[in-house]
Amino acid sequence: MRLFSHIVLAVLCIFYFTRSFSQEYDFDIPEEEEAKIEFNGNLDAKWGLLRAQRSSPFYAVQFYDVPEKDDYLSQYRLDFYLNGVYRHKQVGFFIKTFYQYAKEEPLSPSFFELYGSLNVSPRLSMSIGKQRFNWGKGYAFNPVGYVNAEKDPENPDLALAGKPSVYLNYNRSYDSRILQNWSLGAMLLPPEADRNDRFASAEHIGAAVKLYFLIKNIDLDFMATFRKDAPRRLGLDFSTNLRENLEIHGEFSYAQDEKKYVAADDLITSCKMDGGSYLIGLRYLNRLNTTLIAEYYHNNSGLSENEFRAYLQYLRNSVESNRAEMVDAAKGNMSIIFRSKTLMRDYLYVKLMQPEPFAWLYSSVSLFTIYNLSDHSYLISPQLSYRPYTNFEFLLWPFFFFGGNDTEYGNKPFKSKIEIWIRFYF
Repeated sequence: MRLFSHIVLAVLCIFYFTRSFSQEYDFDIPEEEEAKIEFNGNLDAKWGLLRAQRSSPFYAVQFYDVPEKDDYLSQYRLDFYLNGVYRHKQVGFFIKTFYQYAKEEPLSPSFFELYGSLNVSPRLSMSIGKQRFNWGKGYAFNPVGYVNAEKDPENPDLALAGKPSVYLNYNRSYDSRILQNWSLGAMLLPPEADRNDRFASAEHIGAAVKLYFLIKNIDLDFMATFRKDAPRRLGLDFSTNLRENLEIHGEFSYAQDEKKYVAADDLITSCKMDGGSYLIGLRYLNRLNTTLIAEYYHNNSGLSENEFRAYLQYLRNSVESNRAEMVDAAKGNMSIIFRSKTLMRDYLYVKLMQPEPFAWLYSSVSLFTIYNLSDHSYLISPQLSYRPYTNFEFLLWPFFFFGGNDTEYGNKPFKSKIEIWIRFYF
C-alpha cells in the first residue's frame, strides 16, 4: 500500500499548489423538493443464422457432444432490460436488471447495477452497491479498464454487469486557464463469495484509485489497482481535440506479476510476467457527417503466433483423444482461461458510421473491421439500423471471418453469421 500513500500525498500537494495560481468556484445545486421515480428499458428480439466451420477446433470442442453436425445453425433469444432510478434531494437509488429468454426455463434477473448514491456536498459524493464503471478512453479496447466489465470489441456498446464496490469521489473546479478541474475517485472492491456461497477471505479485498485532471482541453487520468491475488496495475489515459472534428486518445497500463497461460502438448501452463499494454486511437468527423474511429491495441499478455498454434493443437488433441474428460477440460479452459475476444497481441480496429445515407430518414449504416496484425486474419461487419417509429428499431447485422488455417479469425466456430434484431424501447 506504499504506492497508495504516495498517490494520496501527491493529491494533497496538487491541491495546495493549484490554490496558489487558480481561483476556485462553487456551484449552488438546488435541492429537489419532490422525489422522482423513473423507469425505462428495452426488449430485444434477436434471431441469428450461423454458418458452421466444422474444421475449426473451437467448433469441434464446443459441439463435441452433439451427434449430428449441421452446416447451418439458428439462434433465437429475447433480451429484456429494465432500468429504475429514484432521486430525492441528495439521495439516489439505481437499478438495472437483465433477463434473457432462450428456451422454456424459469427466468431469473441478473442485476447489472444495484446501488445507492449520496451527494454529501457539491464536491463529495459516495455510492455503495453493484455499479458499472467506464475507465479508459478507448472505444473497442480498454487496457486501463481495471474495474470495467470486459468489453466485447465486436459489440463495444453492449450493456454489461458492474462490480460490487464502495466508491468515493471528490471533485474541485477552478477558474483558471491551465487547470479547470481535478477529481479523485477511490473504491474498495469486495471479493466474490467462494465459501459456502456467502463468505470470502478478507485478504482478497481490492482497492482502486483514479486521479483526473482537465488541463486546458486535455482530459488526463492516472489510475492504479491493488489486490493480493491479482497483479498490481498502474495506468494512465488521455484524450484531446486537435480540431473541432478530430479527437485523439490513448491508454497505457503496466502490470506486475501478470499471469499468462500457454498450451504445451496436452497441458495448460502459466507463467508470471511484467510489461505494458497500450492503445492509441482517433475519432474523426468529416463534412458529410461520416464518423471514423480507428484504434491500435497491443496486449502484452497476448499469445504469439507460435503460442496460438500450440493452443489450436491442444484443442485438436483433446478432440482426437475421444476422451470426454479431456474435451470437458478443454471446453472449460476455452470459457475461463481463454475467453477473451483478443487472445493475441496486436489488433487494429476501424469503424465508419454514416447517419441517414442517401437521405434515407431514420436510418444509419456502419462498417467495422478488426484486423489481427500478428497473423493477418480479420473480421468485417456491416450494420444497418432503421427507426421508422418512435421507440422501435430494426437492426440487420452480418459478420464475416477471414484467415488461414492457423489464424485466430480463420478458426472461429462459424465462418459467418447474420443477426436480425427488433428492439422496442419504453
